[in-house]
Amino acid sequence: MRSSPVLKRLLLTATLGVTALTGARAPAPTPFDHVFVIVLENTAYAQAIGNPELPTLTTLARTYGLAAAYTGVAHPSLPNYVAMISGSTFGSASDDTRQRFRGDTLPLQLEHAGRDWRGYFQGLPRPGWDGGAAGDYGKKHNPFMLFAEIAADPARRAKVLGLETLAADLKAGRVPAYTLIVPDVCHDLHGAPHCPPGRALNRAADAFLKTWTDAILASPAWTGRSALVITFDEGEDDVGGGGRIATVVVTRTGPRGVTSRTPYTHYSLLRTLQDAWGLPPLRGAATAAPMTDLFGR
Repeated sequence: MRSSPVLKRLLLTATLGVTALTGARAPAPTPFDHVFVIVLENTAYAQAIGNPELPTLTTLARTYGLAAAYTGVAHPSLPNYVAMISGSTFGSASDDTRQRFRGDTLPLQLEHAGRDWRGYFQGLPRPGWDGGAAGDYGKKHNPFMLFAEIAADPARRAKVLGLETLAADLKAGRVPAYTLIVPDVCHDLHGAPHCPPGRALNRAADAFLKTWTDAILASPAWTGRSALVITFDEGEDDVGGGGRIATVVVTRTGPRGVTSRTPYTHYSLLRTLQDAWGLPPLRGAATAAPMTDLFGR
């Protein structure tokens, strides 16, 4: 005997009800092949998106994805960088680079899962350099060298590189699962007395973004499920503990033209990466919402 349409609907409703009652979860996200994160500095959302001197950022935001309610987690810079890879500021409220943090981090999780990571820092004097500041480079923007488990390990320190090596690595497609890219103070919108002032500083940051986003998207590494994130450490207001900041998500296969109004933080970004790679969320990331509306699944 054939089932009537009414009976089929009743059976479907019953099945969905059982799924809801048993707490069945959505399928796990597809792992990322490569994720590139570029971090800029100290710029409020309103000064970033739509700024005529930052056309690369605005174009990518409108073409791909924009987190419009994303905030930093602290002031000043250093605790935000620490939070991005660890899920906590560890109570830090300063840029003192003599601080040394301990505990699990995204890089260590990736290693244990058989995946690689690397950081590229503009102006870093040499690979794994553990000094404070040198020229336009600042250690407060390098979270890897602030953790004892990385700073004390020569093999891990060898993954902390100067920006000048990134171009060759991209062309060869030899980039890791997770890549952190940090410009110096004359290219990250932070500035310093000797850097170009005002509009020229903005144009320098946009040129940096265009150079490296073009290189990433044209690289052999831009394959499978890959993503590029452009964010800021903190904003210049008091929204959300660390200021409202623009965070742009560029995906190879994910959503297009999406603006998310969901409140996110650096912990949300960390949670998104950990979920996709099947890693347990660390500290504040455990209660943060993943950014699936911008990254897809």
